[in-house]
This record gives sequence, structure tokens and C-alpha cells, in this order.
Amino acid sequence: MKLTDAELQELARQLSHPEGDTGLKVAEMMNFTNSNLIIKTINSLSLAVNDSVLEIGPGNGAHVGDVLLNESMRYTGAEISGTMIEQAQKLNKGYSNASFVLTNGNSLPFQDNQFNKAFTVNTIYFWQNPQEYANEIARVMQSGGVLSIGLIPQSTMIKIPFAKYGFTMYTAEHTSELLDKAGFVIRNVYEDTEQVLSNSGENIDREITIVTGVLK
Repeated sequence: MKLTDAELQELARQLSHPEGDTGLKVAEMMNFTNSNLIIKTINSLSLAVNDSVLEIGPGNGAHVGDVLLNESMRYTGAEISGTMIEQAQKLNKGYSNASFVLTNGNSLPFQDNQFNKAFTVNTIYFWQNPQEYANEIARVMQSGGVLSIGLIPQSTMIKIPFAKYGFTMYTAEHTSELLDKAGFVIRNVYEDTEQVLSNSGENIDREITIVTGVLK
């Protein structure tokens, strides 16, 4: 079913900031559509015992169990949507080592050098000040810490109807440049193609990219 322009704009708005009952449904759809990219991004961190992990934009946090391999690890989700915070807390109430913090999307309410692993999937399009935010993520990470950014690259995003509403599109090169300027050494750039049901209900082939850097 082809969505109208108004429906595409509302979908784009909900993807950037899920809220209310519609936001809950969009979050479930995102989990389904992005599950492969989420898991691959998590795996790129090479998680280990005692890791302290930050996720930017966890949504409803349905994948937190894939991060917390043991009780010695700590997970913190930084999320801009109050609806998603509430849902994530419900879904992960069994994890005493998982917490979710409401943030403004521009700064992080954490001390310097707090995390040794960090990741984010499909949030970079919405960063209002990309370089400043990349610098902010670097600030709260420890030297030698690993950051992975999972995204749909520009070559695919330009084909997705809702992406013209409020999305900034990125290439692997542009993403790598952001991390490099924030003090990360690029460790790996993973690129692949997968077939998914799009957020507008269409079967599409889409490219995925994961850029992984190590903080100097």
C-alpha cells in the first residue's frame, strides 16, 4: 500500500521521535525491520565480561538481552522519547544492570570516561549537530573504547519515500569522518545488502553499513 505524503511525514516523525500508541507500534516495526542490523552492530563491539555499554537511541529496548551477556556487564540506554523510556523499562524490568535515561539528543548526562563500549543504530540521521554529538559520545567513553554506528547508507536512503522528511543521509565515508574528527581510529567498515520489509510496507533490498572506531 502506497502511503500519502502526509502519512510518510508522520511516519518519519515517529521514526525520529516515537510517541504515544503509534510510537509503540512503530518501535515494534523498527525492531522487526532492523533486527539484523542491530545484532550485527552489537556483535561488532566484541562484548566481554565487565563491559559498560552505552546505546544511543535504544527505542523500546527489546534487544537489551542480546547485549547483557552476564550480570557483571552494565547497559545504559540514552533515549529522547519518554514513550520509549517507559516501554523499555517495562520490557527490561528483569535486568537489574540495565537502565534508561531521557536525554535531549544534543548532550549526554554522564561523566567523562564512563563507558568502554557504545553503539547506535539508525539514529545518526537525526543528530542536530553531528560533529558535536560525536564529540560528546567520545567524551563519555574511555580511551581504547569501541563505538559502532549502524546505518542505512545514502545510496539506499535516497530510494526510501519517507527519508526525504527530516533525514540527513550519510555515506560510510562521511560517518567515518565524523568519528575520526571525534578522536576515533576507524577499525572496520562493514557493508552488506539485505532484503527487508520497509517501514512503508514494501519489500526492498537495502544496503547496511556499520562503522566501528576505537577511541585514541
